This record gives sequence, structure tokens and C-alpha cells, in this order.
Amino acid sequence: MVPLAIAGNLFIWLLIAAFLYIFKGKPCAAYYLTLLFAVWAVVFALKSLFMVPRPETGRILVDAAGYSFPSSHTALAFGTASFLQPVSGKSGYLFWIIAITMGISRIVVGVHYPSDVIAGIILGYAGLLLYPAFVRKAKRFRID
Repeated sequence: MVPLAIAGNLFIWLLIAAFLYIFKGKPCAAYYLTLLFAVWAVVFALKSLFMVPRPETGRILVDAAGYSFPSSHTALAFGTASFLQPVSGKSGYLFWIIAITMGISRIVVGVHYPSDVIAGIILGYAGLLLYPAFVRKAKRFRID
């Protein structure tokens, strides 16, 4: 659980964007990075607005700074899964499993409340609503 709890750093998202750029081209990578930035901006605004402190007890092996609500790791993981589902074909379910596991891991290691993760899930999934045109064009970017 701990590797997934800390895996949501900027590096992993840029690695996915690089993969998309190399194998699917510039438009697909640009859509993805724009989605991530939009989700991150909303999460940052909500964290600044609500200023919910992180859980004080139960933290194990991971330390996190800043506010708790909503979970940016979860929002970005679900945004990524939402984005990659129409692109990845049969392997799309793996991205959902990783996203769900990442959200659960943030609670297990004690850096988020369940409500933070639920809000992150909603924000990440809703991020794809910004790109209805992308969903229609997903077959062009298909990985399999």
C-alpha cells in the first residue's frame, strides 16, 4: 500500500504523458496534461477554500504536508483512469484498479479521511467531462 500512497507524485503523471506523447502523439498527451492541470487546479482551490487539517493519528510510514480535503493523489489517479479507459481498450480496468487502490492506500497510511478520497474520486472522474470531444475521438488514440 505504501508504494501506491507515495506513487502519485508528479513524476508518475509526467511519465504517463511521455508514454502518450511517444505512442499516441502530441494531441493525446496535450489532452491528458490539460486534464491533469484542470483537476489539480480545482483540488488546490478546494484545499485552500476548506483548509481541512490532515488526520493527526494513524499515520504510518508516510508523512504529508498541507491540507487534507480533497485528496489530490486520488483525484489525479481517477482523472488518469478516466482518461485512459477509452484509450486503452481491454487493459483499461487495470487503471481503475490502480486508482482505487491508490485512494484506499491514502486512507490506510493515515494521510486522508475517507471523505477526502471520495471527493478526489468525484473530481478525478468529473475531469473527463471537460473533454466530450476526446471521448468521441478515443478510437483514434486507442493503444491496443
